[in-house]
Amino acid sequence: MVEAAIWFWLPLILVPIGFWLAISGRGEKGGKILAGLGLILVMASPWTVPSSDSTAAGHLLLAILGPTLLLAYGLHGMIFGGEVPVGKLDNSARWSGALAVGSSIFFMGMMHWSTFTPIWRGQVNPYWMVFWPTFLMFGTSLCSAAGVALTGFGDDRNKEATNLILASIILAAIALAAMFIDGSNTSAGEFRNHLWSAAADILGTVAGAGAAIATFAIVIWAYERSLPDPENSPPPSDEEIKHVVSLADAHLDGGEEE
Repeated sequence: MVEAAIWFWLPLILVPIGFWLAISGRGEKGGKILAGLGLILVMASPWTVPSSDSTAAGHLLLAILGPTLLLAYGLHGMIFGGEVPVGKLDNSARWSGALAVGSSIFFMGMMHWSTFTPIWRGQVNPYWMVFWPTFLMFGTSLCSAAGVALTGFGDDRNKEATNLILASIILAAIALAAMFIDGSNTSAGEFRNHLWSAAADILGTVAGAGAAIATFAIVIWAYERSLPDPENSPPPSDEEIKHVVSLADAHLDGGEEE
């Protein structure tokens, strides 16, 4: 228990602390080093504390590190290779970014249908069976929602909206294929069960966020309704009028010089 706290949980806590320091500007360099060191120790936990069940999370992070970095690189190229006001990259970055994103998703698909499945202690990593369906469900929902939003609210964004809808269709097709085609180490039935759980988690998160926003809006509305009507301000006194006139004369004088 003590070893797990030192070699897994403490480094895991250092990751958000480091990100906060880097984003807040209170120690950008130190925060990045702290977050990176914590992440490395978490991914190394299967070797530092192999007896802890928590190391399955570190094992999964290490397994998906390559596809995740490739996906991040691809998204950066696709976003900043387009029509953006700042940080614009070369137009070729969009194509290389799209290739990187496609390669990342293909490799993750091979982790499901091929021998690249993350195996932890002789069985499929339990967190992989949570991550993979959630990734597909969340990616499909996000791309489709963003595509519809661009079509409804954006100007001259039909091309970008079409690309997002296409990405949503591809992710949905992969999810449907996994629902009916067994993987190398998992069955289609297991994937379906985890997919429905992922859908429930996402819907619950969206519903919870919507309820929180609605509650906040109702509280603010009720508070403002309870406030009394503002009273009219009294008219200015003679001294205040004289003071304003003197200030106006001091700043507007000079007409005689013209």
